[in-house]
Amino acid sequence: MNIEKIKYFIDLIECRNFTDTAHKNFVSQTTISQQIASLEKEFDIQLIDRKKIPVEPTEAGWIFYNDAVIIWKQYQLMKEKMKNFIAHHTLVLRIEYAGVMDIRSLLPSITKFKEMYPNISIELNKVLLKDISDYLQKGLYDIAVTFDSEFAGKEAIITETLEQGSYCAVVSDKHPLYHCDKIHVHELYRYPLIMLDPSVIGTSYSKMLQRSEEDGYKPNIARTADDVESEIFYILTEGMVGFFPEQYQFENHLDRLKIIPIEDSKHRYKIVIASLRNNGNPAVKLFMKTPGIEKANTP
Repeated sequence: MNIEKIKYFIDLIECRNFTDTAHKNFVSQTTISQQIASLEKEFDIQLIDRKKIPVEPTEAGWIFYNDAVIIWKQYQLMKEKMKNFIAHHTLVLRIEYAGVMDIRSLLPSITKFKEMYPNISIELNKVLLKDISDYLQKGLYDIAVTFDSEFAGKEAIITETLEQGSYCAVVSDKHPLYHCDKIHVHELYRYPLIMLDPSVIGTSYSKMLQRSEEDGYKPNIARTADDVESEIFYILTEGMVGFFPEQYQFENHLDRLKIIPIEDSKHRYKIVIASLRNNGNPAVKLFMKTPGIEKANTP
């Protein structure tokens, strides 16, 4: 199978029409149609529902898409490794992260590492939180940086702590809790909450529910959001309470948002660096020994 077919299929699902996919790949629309049809013939299954506009994959098409993304990333990784080897014979450390807090926590370690090993190249990529553990285990990245909940129970992965703290309530200036300097956990659960959707944050969603049960309450999650920007929008416009780490830094609307500590709550977080135990990249071991990275208690 020609690897470019996979790229065409990925772009078609993401662009949602044949014309934009063709423009993106500098080929004709006919070429895209022929390549998708060729894939369907090769696997003997329909991948695209041609009765729907914009383009929608079939159930089999979604399965194919998820694996195709991983295969394409692995192919690009292989090309980059060969390119670096031929050009420089240098090591490359590939790091994935899910949010701005991950990068902020990681930056001091990266700065020290670059001072110690200036010839090792570092590549950063942002991925969805729900994918971060899966991509690490599939070898798409050498190191992952995010909340430790994503690696719980995965024996092939080791972690080291970068930052830890408590979750806080975040409300707008119109919310009844806005004038509180701190709240008890029972006050938190009186109000409707907003969370990032489980399709975005994966295991972290169920961990939040688990910690709520440990607090002795069932949270009233009135809405979920696809990203932090949408979450903040609903906090501001619909009076919902959000959950954010205590050290989260809001770039906008700071005058209208307030972070409130929660007393007697189980809602805590830990941001960690994670890697596979059997990762063969020498740069990983060097990075994990960077001064300032604490040893975590979790495997």
